[in-house]
Amino acid sequence: MVSVRELEASDVPYVDEFLPLSRLSEQPGEPSTYLVAWDGEEPVGHAHIAWTGTHLGVPEIQDVFVVPERRRQGIASQLTRAAEAEARTRGWEAISLSVSQEGNQSARRLYAKLGYVEAPTDPVRVSGVIILRGQPLEVEDTLVYLMKRL
Repeated sequence: MVSVRELEASDVPYVDEFLPLSRLSEQPGEPSTYLVAWDGEEPVGHAHIAWTGTHLGVPEIQDVFVVPERRRQGIASQLTRAAEAEARTRGWEAISLSVSQEGNQSARRLYAKLGYVEAPTDPVRVSGVIILRGQPLEVEDTLVYLMKRL
């Protein structure tokens, strides 16, 4: 049985061995939350929530990840619903996320099934080098923003 809870500082060294916590130190001082899906004592997935500084001005779910051998078992849906519940608890009326415009059709189908619709904003082109956890990563993509009323 998979459960989802907020990542605690004491969990980071252990979870970091299993999951790519890419946004862990992305914006020091910016409020964010990592939710981790656990199967017993094993971390099997995560979702990052940025609370401020987002493209649409509402919390944004970022970096949903499930270990490859556990995909298509409902864990990404569970993480997304947990992020929605956390936003609702904090008083937000909407939540957003972005997906690749041309790739990752399975993610787009998942989010549509969960009630996300395209936000009234143009796609955003991202290009160049970004830094994730101190490491450079070359990106070249167009993102479409999706939103859900809570």
